[in-house]
Amino acid sequence: MFTGDMQLAEQAVEKARHFDRRAPHAEIDAEATGFSDVTAIVERLTGVDGLLARWVKGTLLPPLRFPLTRFVLWAWGERNLQVPGAGSPPNPVVVRNAYQRSLAEWRRKEAFTGPALRRWADYVSRTMTTWLPASGLVAFGLQNLMDRVSLVLWLVSPAVAVICALLHAALLIRGLIFYRWFRKAPFLRRLEGEDLIDYAMRFADPGRDEAERQEAVERLMVTALLEDLRQAYRRRVIPWPGWGRHTYPVVRIKNADLGRAGRRFMELVDMVRVSTGQRGPLLLVVSTSEPPTVHRAELDTSGTAGPVELYRTWQETMRRVRPSPYLVIKLEKDGPQPGTDSSARLFPIRPLAFWAVVLILIGAPITATLAATVDCGTELHRVAEQCVGLGPLDKMAPHPFVQPALNRIEEQNGQIPFDSKVFTIAYLGPLTTQPGAAFKDGQMTAVAGELAGIGAYQASYNRSKSDWKMKVVFANTGQDFLSAELAATGVGERAREDSSLAAAVGFAWSREEVRQAVEVLTKANVPMVSTVSTVDKIANVVAGRPSAYLFRLAVVDSLQMKATVHWLDTLALAKGMGARPKVAVVWQQQPGELYSQDLKDLFWKEYGAEKTEHAFADNASLQNAVKEACASGAKVIYYTGRADFLSSLKLAWGASCEKQGIRLLASDDVTGSVANDVRSNPDKHDVSMSFVSLTDVRDTSLNQGQKTLQQWAAATSSHISFAHAAFGYDAAQAVAIALNAYLTQSGTGDIRSGVHYNLRGQEFDGASGKVSFSAHASNHDAQGREVWLMTVESGRPIRAALVCRPTAEAANCKPTES
Repeated sequence: MFTGDMQLAEQAVEKARHFDRRAPHAEIDAEATGFSDVTAIVERLTGVDGLLARWVKGTLLPPLRFPLTRFVLWAWGERNLQVPGAGSPPNPVVVRNAYQRSLAEWRRKEAFTGPALRRWADYVSRTMTTWLPASGLVAFGLQNLMDRVSLVLWLVSPAVAVICALLHAALLIRGLIFYRWFRKAPFLRRLEGEDLIDYAMRFADPGRDEAERQEAVERLMVTALLEDLRQAYRRRVIPWPGWGRHTYPVVRIKNADLGRAGRRFMELVDMVRVSTGQRGPLLLVVSTSEPPTVHRAELDTSGTAGPVELYRTWQETMRRVRPSPYLVIKLEKDGPQPGTDSSARLFPIRPLAFWAVVLILIGAPITATLAATVDCGTELHRVAEQCVGLGPLDKMAPHPFVQPALNRIEEQNGQIPFDSKVFTIAYLGPLTTQPGAAFKDGQMTAVAGELAGIGAYQASYNRSKSDWKMKVVFANTGQDFLSAELAATGVGERAREDSSLAAAVGFAWSREEVRQAVEVLTKANVPMVSTVSTVDKIANVVAGRPSAYLFRLAVVDSLQMKATVHWLDTLALAKGMGARPKVAVVWQQQPGELYSQDLKDLFWKEYGAEKTEHAFADNASLQNAVKEACASGAKVIYYTGRADFLSSLKLAWGASCEKQGIRLLASDDVTGSVANDVRSNPDKHDVSMSFVSLTDVRDTSLNQGQKTLQQWAAATSSHISFAHAAFGYDAAQAVAIALNAYLTQSGTGDIRSGVHYNLRGQEFDGASGKVSFSAHASNHDAQGREVWLMTVESGRPIRAALVCRPTAEAANCKPTES
């Protein structure tokens, strides 16, 4: 407050104009027209185009909003509302309806104006900083509980955030949230349960005279103004613009002498602050010829102290005496003049920090949503045009052959009651193929079979009365297991975070990438149950020693070869063919492929009769390899390649070898494809060959596991290898039996350790036959498993020639009944 020489006082007030580009500001000349009362001043400050409601470029923030003050202004302006037909005395219902129409019209007039649209943008930006992070956190938390819809959650999350933000903004703009303050207002308080219209009608209370009503409303009006300012500068938990505001609103009032509206406004601000404790931020810079008589700090300016020193003295005075809102500076013509003529320089650190936080809060959920929904998402990796790793199925886009089984397993996951105890099995295998990939139907049929087996056992287990339920998650290795190590890394990371992950199953192919995956999970201490991987080297991951965490259901190659060689040594594969015939080995030579070469090398070591070898890498070279094999004088072609090439193999054999009476013998990888061909067309199939099988595929007798499996698979898909399904069923069963044993023993501690311990020495009758794991500390290959030597002729059923239980010393074979 500047007093003394009025010309100097007004010049001092003018210097506050230097803050015009850095703070919300307004100027009120008490002598000018238009400022006849406090209502006019407040209207000029806070109206639609109010001086304090305008955007100030230097603040870098949205303008101040005055919802409470503007409602009071509207209600006070309607106090003399003329209501035709209201009668005398006025009918309350008619008057109330008129007020409702007036409020709706007031809102409608401002609905699509420039300030109203900017207000919408302001409030929506505020609420988005609340709802976007909140919805993102909810989506992140729920995805672990709802694996099947994790992608849907991330897609729905921003939509929900936008809808909630718009609704929240609408409530703010219409004032419904802010207007709750009137229930605790110190003047003209809104009554409990009082409707907003009824509250506005009380502003025209006929029980009071005009002066009394105006006094009460002006006090409420100024209090509402200070409350709006307090709300605008409030540091909420969420980062609304109050966090970034770094300059108080400045109102310059000239000629605030007694009897003028400017003086009345200033005194009301003081009165409200003193009587209610209202701390709304507002700086009034005033010139007057006569300071207020209330307590104030009046400082001598005749000395050499500058304005800064005077302000510090005033601060000291406030500490010693009760606070005073008035700092009075008396100016004389010959004394020092306050202030400078230069513009204020205020670096907007707080607004810049505020916008940085806003960008993070809005950008982080959007970035997370894009990362989770675009391409392969955050959990999977794109390799060879496939999304590989452990993650949501909807991002993997599984092969059509495996999709039906995956869908049913996901449905069974979703049916697990929320309050159930859950243990998780991770399936590791190829769920996708590269775009345009050929000859992969056999691989996908085998995978579909393993998944059908796992799903069938899961359904049966989860129907039991156990408090524990089985959940299955999927780690896609991509075509040919080429990204098995990457998928295993995902399983290992999940194991560190999820104590319910009991084991991983699958690992069907014998490739170098699968051996690397076994090594990764061995280091992560994750038990593994392999379905049909047979190469001994797969398990040797720790200095050449077998992994203590790998349990294999299938008979390994070294034992299979005992049975195969015994077959060739003792039995003729066809009429006119003696024992120990000359054999041409056709094997698949590809980078990372261990299975085919391992069988070739073992055969070369075990078979003492004449033999040749012929390598191939693709369909074209397979034709040449078979042709050369048939021309070599061999009586038997022993095929150790993958089932992917079975159709090409049959064509090449038929073109070059069949008329010569050369017999076709294949290793166990073709079992599922051969069995499916015969099963789908039992009387008209064109398969003529002998093959090694790890399970009896004739369906001559079904145990309980096989019945459960076939019932489940019948409702799923026709593209299923039942030979592989039996091993998938037994892999899931092995883990569940180990878990049950662990729960019986103690049930406390680490699930994985309990499952690992109880897999050792485990025995049970499975869908693939009797399973018996070694109790050895590290070598956990299944013991005493059967190897079937089978033959099929075109249009005829599959026959079993021998069944063997090979050991390292002997084949232990015996004839079968068919």
